[in-house]
Amino acid sequence: MQFNEPSFLLLLLPVTLAVYYLVPARVPSLRNLVLVVASLIFGVWGAKYTIGVLLVALAINYALGILIGRQRSKAIVVAGVVANLALLVWCKYADFLHLPLPKIPSPPGLSFFTFVAIAYLVDVYRGEAKPVADPLGALNYFLFFSKFFAGPIVRYRDVGAQLTQREQRLDLFAAGVRRFIIGLGKKVLIANTVSVVADKVFAVPVASLTPSLAWLGVISYTLQIYFDFSGYTDMAIGLGAMFGFKFPENFNYPYVSTSIREFWRRWHMTLSGWLRDYLYISLGGSRCAEWRVYLNMLIVFFICGLWHGASWTFVVWGLLQGVFLLIERFAGNKELPRPVGHAYALLVTMVSWVFFRADTLTQAIGFLGAMFGLNQATGGADGVAALVDTPTLLAMLAGVLGSFPIVPAIRSRLPAREALAAAALTIVLLMVLVMTAVKTYTPFIYQKF
Repeated sequence: MQFNEPSFLLLLLPVTLAVYYLVPARVPSLRNLVLVVASLIFGVWGAKYTIGVLLVALAINYALGILIGRQRSKAIVVAGVVANLALLVWCKYADFLHLPLPKIPSPPGLSFFTFVAIAYLVDVYRGEAKPVADPLGALNYFLFFSKFFAGPIVRYRDVGAQLTQREQRLDLFAAGVRRFIIGLGKKVLIANTVSVVADKVFAVPVASLTPSLAWLGVISYTLQIYFDFSGYTDMAIGLGAMFGFKFPENFNYPYVSTSIREFWRRWHMTLSGWLRDYLYISLGGSRCAEWRVYLNMLIVFFICGLWHGASWTFVVWGLLQGVFLLIERFAGNKELPRPVGHAYALLVTMVSWVFFRADTLTQAIGFLGAMFGLNQATGGADGVAALVDTPTLLAMLAGVLGSFPIVPAIRSRLPAREALAAAALTIVLLMVLVMTAVKTYTPFIYQKF
């Protein structure tokens, strides 16, 4: 089940909201039960029988959290971390690593679940969070339908108190609805539209790609992945707000960055924060010899790439990001003039996205060769013209403008125009509903991780 399909928009979400708010606020446990039931329906619909894998993992982490809270045992937390990683490797990486293990189907969102579970166990061990004692609370924390397939990576210490007591006001609910609509518009109106171009270009044999066609493909994918994933995050945060939860932000206009270091402070911020707090610092962080700092950074981004998928393309994407971070650190993290830095960061990001999107390393290298004119293909102008129709051009323009904080700047200067903003959001919602009603929805990119 996707957030942008009719079965969720017109059935599960309105029914869940209606039942949830019919339950008196003075009975929070019953409201939590409503969310658990809705999350299980959502999970079974999307993950089918593989939801059982997540439920078993949840039960193990629930029990381990209680044990760690009682004994504060390093051996138990290490065992828990190893168990979570072992399950992830078994489900997702056994074939990639040529491990002779029986097949276990990998449920959607297992990578996110694993990082959430590890953070939970470590935080309980460090005394930064109390173990969740209520089984309903554990189910809601690990499987709440708005976030467990694709994040953001929410730490228990940030939402634990909200599982039993949440602030639920009409203005917060309205803000959640607005945020959800914005995310829905990002996904359906921009990401889905430009994805058609990206898919068609990346399906062209690299020997037939001209520079113009290759650049069109990578620009389309650069817009697609940002608006697809940030759209999902907006919808997850908005859904959480509708039920009284406050989830952390995950994006802050990453394409305005002037360095790769800044990019990772703005892109998938809950992931970069997790990698810093639970991996980089555990490896020694910056508190060791310079050569070891560089090694730590490469290990972190190797893991970051591999976490996204069992493919060398993801590994190279992660290492490429790490290498440029090393170069920036070696150069003293000096700030370039803003236009130069912006061009540099965008170029590195787009080159990296080629590896993220390509099916194989051979395709990625050939695609990069086409981008920089290293093959002899012809006819690119016609190919570009055939792919970029008016709706696509408008979606790309909206994507470029939406990658900069233009709308927030305008909104901050026009605080009295709330009615206009509400009308615009309503129009967006109507357009989205029309498009989803005729089944023009596609899966979210990050749900497969």
